[in-house]
Amino acid sequence: MDIIKIKEYIKLKGLPDFRYKQIVDNAFSGRYESFKDITSLPEELRKEIEEKFDFYSIKCLAILESKIDRSFKFLFELYDKNKIETMLFEKEKGEWVICLSTQVGCPVGCKFCASGRKGLKRNLNYDEITDQFLYSKNYLTKKNLGSIKRVVYMGIGEPFYNYENLKKSINIINQYFEIGKRNISVSTFGYIPRIRDFAKDMPQVNLAISLHSADQKRRDELIPFASKYPLVDLQKALSDYLLITNRKLFIEYVMIKEVNDRIKDIYNIIKFIDGISKRKYFTVNLIPYNPTSSKFQPTSSQRIKEFCNTLVEEGISCTIRKSYGGDINGACGQLVSY
Repeated sequence: MDIIKIKEYIKLKGLPDFRYKQIVDNAFSGRYESFKDITSLPEELRKEIEEKFDFYSIKCLAILESKIDRSFKFLFELYDKNKIETMLFEKEKGEWVICLSTQVGCPVGCKFCASGRKGLKRNLNYDEITDQFLYSKNYLTKKNLGSIKRVVYMGIGEPFYNYENLKKSINIINQYFEIGKRNISVSTFGYIPRIRDFAKDMPQVNLAISLHSADQKRRDELIPFASKYPLVDLQKALSDYLLITNRKLFIEYVMIKEVNDRIKDIYNIIKFIDGISKRKYFTVNLIPYNPTSSKFQPTSSQRIKEFCNTLVEEGISCTIRKSYGGDINGACGQLVSY
């Protein structure tokens, strides 16, 4: 739903500002899936809006439900027939997290991730991002399953490569869907040109850095695009981020057997963190590798626990992330574009 164009249209028609607010508040309420059903609007205006604007900028082709946990994967088709995927999973009873995509494909090309194997096709417009939320919200409402409480920009794409649409979508989700900015998280591989901008523009939104190795050579092998942005430069950008925001940083780390799960890898992470700021400002999220290629194998659960415990002993907060939707190829790294 392109609310910017709707606002322009209302202004062009010379209608009072409250009509725009009435349209958007009702459309985003979870009670409607077409403009014509918003009966609090004058009938003539309903018909005009219905004819001129799409309620959804995306079309849902399929919804897959996990048999092993409380999660759904949505396959959406865009106006140009490209397709993206979105994940929705229940963390607590009736409280859901949505994992949004920001691009068709991804330019970063992490070797362990399916999302970027075909490269980047295009950025999503802001409404193609927010409509993933809107459709999912309406789905939960229809099924009486609860509501979305947290948003993570960790689906297909590099959010900072689509920065202006990212910002617009965050502001809409915050304002119209009433998701607090501290309940929104954005993940980046470390696109340095936008880290300081993000600190100034979105200081209350959580930032997660997809590190995956704190050894430059190994990281370049896992994330070829990262070679353009050396770890030493990333450290400086993150140091500036903390000075601006005074917020905790999250380090994302996919655990791959005999690739980045060695003892020395733990101390590389610690050295990386110490080169930025005090350890209290960091939480490391360890993510079990979800198979996308026969080239890699997941680290054992026991080894992940040991890895986590060592970080905690060194004074660094650490969690082991639970994966959702593995049986529907919806877990971290498994979402794809078509």
